[in-house]
Amino acid sequence: MAYELLRRIIAGALPMTVTHEEDIEHLRILRDAGYVKADIPLDDGAAAVVNAVTPLGRTAMRYFGGE
Repeated sequence: MAYELLRRIIAGALPMTVTHEEDIEHLRILRDAGYVKADIPLDDGAAAVVNAVTPLGRTAMRYFGGE
């Protein structure tokens, strides 16, 4: 689930590299929602990099029971 990935991103160190395809798809959801700033390549199999969690992302995590 995308919120579980957001929880892991907030708990980890940034920048964070994401390599699993399922996590990259969840990362796209989080980026499109405005919760994170991330560089996601168009190539399949390439790693994505999360650069920041936005204030909106932190608010969403508090609302959904994280952080």
